[in-house]
Amino acid sequence: MRPLRTRAVRALALGAAAMLIATGCSTGTRANTASTSSGQIPPTASAGELRDHALQSINGKTVAFVPVGLGTPLMEEWNRQMETGFKAAGLNYVLRDPNWDTAKQAEAVQSLINEKPAVLVVHNFDVQILAKLIQQAEQAGIYVIQINMVSNYKSDAFVGADTIDLGRRIASDIVNECGANTPTSHEVQIVQGDATSGFTLDVMAGAKEIFDQHPEIKIVSTQAANWDRTKAHDITATVIQQHPNLCASWGFWDQMQYGSAAAIKEAGKLGQVKVFTSDHSSITCEGIRDGMFHQSYGYSVPTQGKDIVAIAKYLLQSGQAPGTARIADYTPLVKIDKTNWNQPNMCYDGKSDGLTVS
Repeated sequence: MRPLRTRAVRALALGAAAMLIATGCSTGTRANTASTSSGQIPPTASAGELRDHALQSINGKTVAFVPVGLGTPLMEEWNRQMETGFKAAGLNYVLRDPNWDTAKQAEAVQSLINEKPAVLVVHNFDVQILAKLIQQAEQAGIYVIQINMVSNYKSDAFVGADTIDLGRRIASDIVNECGANTPTSHEVQIVQGDATSGFTLDVMAGAKEIFDQHPEIKIVSTQAANWDRTKAHDITATVIQQHPNLCASWGFWDQMQYGSAAAIKEAGKLGQVKVFTSDHSSITCEGIRDGMFHQSYGYSVPTQGKDIVAIAKYLLQSGQAPGTARIADYTPLVKIDKTNWNQPNMCYDGKSDGLTVS
């Protein structure tokens, strides 16, 4: 698949945006003086000085990652990309896995604030649980990058899918399959992740914009399976009994939604019920291959890991204080269905590179 734009251009654009936020648009001697005093090098620096500044800014610094829990291709791929990229750049890399325990995640972040890594990467369970801790980390001089599920408190950077647009796109696709001009029941099930996660809230906001324009779509069930495959299976098994003419089941993550697909298969309804999801791990491609999924949207998880590395290196070299920039990097969405699921590297497995568009 042809890249949408190079990662180098993305990194430069992000850097420029953050620099404008931090320093404004002044020029000349005044800007040079400000850059030097703030830990930034002036534009007249030599190539050697630029190199020394870049290397000295990151060498030996520590980056820490706190996911919601390892054990799925998504978390494993982020971890793999960050570990590879940070170690190659001469940074120390620390992983603290709370194993899907919210209390342990908060404890891990608090412990890291006390240890003061240079950069902290977090994956939020919901919009609130880490909000105050993220703010504390920035106040302690730690840059914070959030990944894929945003907090109520916006940190130095966010890297992830444009989940509002994701919601719009999938809702539009569901309308095409189950809307007014289709010979269906128009009945749709939605399987959320955690009801208070940034991912769920933004996807639902985007979907609402579309569904509000199509009153024929009947949302017969909206329940949270908390990213758990077994819960998704059990919820969907009940829904399919209550609504045997269901047209579509939409679950917000391929790992979780595979449970819904299994329940639909057990009911003998695969094909009648179109199964929609997002992410592009090997679960997606195998699910489409086997007829379990109708379609998914990938958001280039390997790219997200690489972009986090690039943004962390920029922040460390920028000279700006943590908490003085608010930037977001949205990785492109790619629709995956029976027409393209078997293209090379369309899906990732957490062990080798999959789709990388930037």
